[in-house]
Amino acid sequence: MAALDQRIALVTGGSRGLGRAVALELARRGAWVAINYRRREREARETLAQLRAEGGQGAAYRADVTDPDQVRRMFETVFDRHRRLDILVNNAGIIRDAYFLLMSARDWRDVLEVDLNGPFHCSKEAVRIMAGRGGGVIVNIGSGLVAQPGQVNHSAAKAGMAGFSRALAREVAPRGIRVMHVAPGFFKTEMSETLSRDSIEASYQLTPLERWGLPEELAALVAFLASDDARCFSGQSIAIDGGRSAVEAEFGL
Repeated sequence: MAALDQRIALVTGGSRGLGRAVALELARRGAWVAINYRRREREARETLAQLRAEGGQGAAYRADVTDPDQVRRMFETVFDRHRRLDILVNNAGIIRDAYFLLMSARDWRDVLEVDLNGPFHCSKEAVRIMAGRGGGVIVNIGSGLVAQPGQVNHSAAKAGMAGFSRALAREVAPRGIRVMHVAPGFFKTEMSETLSRDSIEASYQLTPLERWGLPEELAALVAFLASDDARCFSGQSIAIDGGRSAVEAEFGL
């Protein structure tokens, strides 16, 4: 297991789902973890309690990632406590699905605010700190590389995150900062439990491995990318989707 001893990490949207799994995994590997949340304080406290019960260290911080002032205060609080930040995981995201002609301007705007502008605000604060402390790692959690009907807003935001990650990686490399984009496919989370059995079975047919990913599998990938074992990784978009993106690429979809 790649060690993250003495690293300081911040995970946005860390109260549940993939964010919770990432926060717990980083802590298991030795990092002190700031768990960011916006509204789900109870879940954030539960994540923090589990982290500490496993011997990890961290704290929970409320901040809306779409608000630059709240983001700045959160990063300042972490920096004042530790005088550094080594790892940022931009995981916070929302879904407002609707077919294009039925999609409201608000649903379009809200998704881009959280899924794309949020990583912009958080990464800017992280780079300010990392650039003055010898480097760091930013991992942006997107979504699968395959576009879905009814998710024009989500697909636009996540495609934007991929380009954002590549461009930022080139810009901050001289400062010792690495930036990666992770694109998960179907994963078992609280959100996926709302899908019908037929929908889940249909997704298996689209996935060569015929299974969904587990949150801890994505968390292990993020922990690896954040470690020194991945010090030659930067600017990549890495799909973790059971092979689905390879199938789509083969058929030109």
